Amino acid sequence: MASDNIIELSAARAATHDQRLHPRLESDDRLFSQVVLSAEEPDLVGTTLSCTAVNLSVGGIQFRASAPVPAGALLDLWVDVSNRPGKFFLAGEVRWSRATGVFNAKDQEEWLIGVQLKSGAATDIVDWRDYHANAFAR
Repeated sequence: MASDNIIELSAARAATHDQRLHPRLESDDRLFSQVVLSAEEPDLVGTTLSCTAVNLSVGGIQFRASAPVPAGALLDLWVDVSNRPGKFFLAGEVRWSRATGVFNAKDQEEWLIGVQLKSGAATDIVDWRDYHANAFAR
């Protein structure tokens, strides 16, 4: 029958737009990101941005920043989660960056940046994973 070929538009959109592997924790925690490597914009290397988290997961972070960072750039991240003492030191790769159309008090456009976290011996990735496992166990 023809009705067997009908696909719900909202379900199709959700399937194509949400490629998240892990559940997210909504956040407005402070974080700092420093560009370690950027083949597309080498002048950004060494730049540190003060940012605000939007959401956090075991495998990634979405945050707001006052400048774009190109996809593929490698970042060091210091995340200050409000309900935990100390900061997490993490490393990741920018997967996407897009303008929000919103301007901050300094008249700089805000950007949303999505970062996939990477494992590293010198990072707090194991503690980060434990933190998220416990957050979802509650």
